[in-house]
Amino acid sequence: MIKLYGFPISNYTNMVKIALLEKDIEFEMIEQMPSQEESFKKTSPMGKLPRIETDEGSLTESIAIFAYLDALKPEPALLPADAFQRARVIEIARYCELYIELAGRRLYPEVFFGGSHDEAAFNEVKPVLENAIGGLNLIASFDPYMAGSEFTYADIVAAHSFPYCNMASQKVYGFDVVGAIPGLAATLEKINARPTAAKVLAEQMAALEAFQAANG
Repeated sequence: MIKLYGFPISNYTNMVKIALLEKDIEFEMIEQMPSQEESFKKTSPMGKLPRIETDEGSLTESIAIFAYLDALKPEPALLPADAFQRARVIEIARYCELYIELAGRRLYPEVFFGGSHDEAAFNEVKPVLENAIGGLNLIASFDPYMAGSEFTYADIVAAHSFPYCNMASQKVYGFDVVGAIPGLAATLEKINARPTAAKVLAEQMAALEAFQAANG
């Protein structure tokens, strides 16, 4: 059985969890925090989570895990068989990861964890988000999903790239990232209406609320 290591407020842990649920692959969830300890890095070389443990060994990085799961159980496919469409799905997912989620992450200490205001982050993050918005407007379809008519890896990534980022952006800038992309709100609503995504999102928000209450 696959073991998924991660923690419930982690965007990337929850992306993998949705994929496992969508594919109806049995797994064991093991809560764990990332670490730079050498013993931890033997199975996660960058000290990051999530990771999965398989009979063949451990895997990290969401795109590698998604590719493994799609090969392990091809149906339902989360990456299209067509070469161009497959690349487009990965392209959209990377835009969401690199230019929405990772950019917005620089605001999270102030917004979610009681950190001090970071002036460099304040000045630098919004232009990255605005550039990403322009890019996604050009490459995503929102018809009705991120890459077209089929639910894919890009939808899972989008569903867990935008919520924290948008909460942070609205608090710091008064800027609605989701509202700035026509069609995105409806697509996210459709994604999160899926039973798997709804379950994972509810668990994530409950975990975030508990974390903030405990560390408020």
